[in-house]
Amino acid sequence: MRSIAMLLVLASVWGEVGARIAGARGAEAFEKKEYSKAVEQFRRAYELAPSPQNAYNLGTAQIAAGQREQGSATLAEALQDPALRADALYNRGNSALAAKALDHAVRDYSDALRANPRHAAAKRNLEIALQRREQQRRNSQSNQSNRQGQSNQQQQQPSPAPGQQQPKGQVDLEALLRSVQQQEADELRRMKGKPGEARVGW
Repeated sequence: MRSIAMLLVLASVWGEVGARIAGARGAEAFEKKEYSKAVEQFRRAYELAPSPQNAYNLGTAQIAAGQREQGSATLAEALQDPALRADALYNRGNSALAAKALDHAVRDYSDALRANPRHAAAKRNLEIALQRREQQRRNSQSNQSNRQGQSNQQQQQPSPAPGQQQPKGQVDLEALLRSVQQQEADELRRMKGKPGEARVGW
C-alpha cells in the first residue's frame, strides 16, 4: 500500500515539475513571439497541472497565435481566479477587438475595469472599442440609408433623456468610463498631496 501512495506522490511531483518546465519554455517562446511553440508548451503545462494560471497562459498564447475562439474559451477557466480575472478579460477583449466583434470587446473591457478599475490598458482599449463601434454604427446607418435611397435621413438610436434610466440589463458604458477616469484623477491628486514620501519606480 505504501508503494502505491509513494508512486502517486512521485507522479504528482513530476507533473508539477514538468508543468513548470513547460510553462517556462512557453514563456520563453512567447517572449520571442514564437506563439505556436508557446501554445504547445503551455498546453503541455496545462495538461500536466490544470490550473487557472496555466489556462490563462494557454489562452493568451492561443489568441496571440491567431486561435481566437480557442483562446477565448480557454481563458474562461482563468476567470475563476480573482487575481487573473481582469487580465483574462482584457486579453479576451483584445481577441474580440481584433476580430471586430466590438460588442464583445466592449463587454470584456468593461468587465475588466469592474474587476480592476486601475487597469489602464483596458480603459484605453475600451475607448478604442467604443469609438470603433460608434463608427461602425454610423457606417452601417449610412450604407442602409444609401440602399434605401434616403441619404439625407439617417437612423439613430435614441439615447435616454437626462433623468431617464437605461433599460434593465444595459450598462451605461460612458458613465463607467467617466467613473474610472474620475478615480484616476482622484488618485493622482491624493498622491501629489503626500510630500516627502519615497517613491519607487517610474
